[in-house]
Amino acid sequence: MKRGLHYIALLLLGVLATAEVKAQDPEFTQFFSNPLYLNPAFAGSKRCPRITLNYRNQWPALSGTFVTTSASYDQHVESIYGGIGLLVTNDKAGEGTLN
Repeated sequence: MKRGLHYIALLLLGVLATAEVKAQDPEFTQFFSNPLYLNPAFAGSKRCPRITLNYRNQWPALSGTFVTTSASYDQHVESIYGGIGLLVTNDKAGEGTLN
């Protein structure tokens, strides 16, 4: 049984390792205003629930600009002596293929 699980895990790792991935790093003017993006360990650092919304539109007068939107929620959870959080980001980098 364990040998079968090892083979499945190895096969899954091989499939995922050969997939093509692309990444981009969104730009925030005030990056410190988005604590979960800055460092996920900030989740639950305040004792109350926290909602953060960020929007950045660089050079709005031009076409094909950089538009970044993010929303996050985090709260402290006493039973795990830490916090949980959720971060959703949408970044449109010009007229290119990255979105």
